[in-house]
Amino acid sequence: MAPQAACVHEGGGVERRAAHHERERQRRQREAAGGSTEPAAEEATDVEAVSAADVLAGVEESGPNYALPTAREGQRERRERLRVDETAKQAGHTIVETGTHVEILGEQGLWWPATIAGREEDVDGRLVHEVEYDGHQGEQYWHMLD
Repeated sequence: MAPQAACVHEGGGVERRAAHHERERQRRQREAAGGSTEPAAEEATDVEAVSAADVLAGVEESGPNYALPTAREGQRERRERLRVDETAKQAGHTIVETGTHVEILGEQGLWWPATIAGREEDVDGRLVHEVEYDGHQGEQYWHMLD
């Protein structure tokens, strides 16, 4: 069995890294053949100078190019989730799947884009959803969706 990776690479950086590895492989082949280690003229024209501020702004915009793997849901957790969902359905509560993108109407009459990050049973037996608003990563908000 192969070992699991500590993270899964994704995003725009994956292609750039693959292209870099390909250029390095070609450079090593030229070096091993006794030729010049300088890139060919057509390769040299592909290089574009970009300021560090532009690169950092691009990374900020698109986010990191890796994602941590998520643990599989255990049988006990799955049964508990299904029990809570069934109880909520019977009580007529709204159930929204984790990862669903929603818009929530705020007190000022504005719609706030958000993602459902989780759900669980509240102390009074109602189903509450953990909501992560776009632009407010890492902050937890719990709502009873109707």
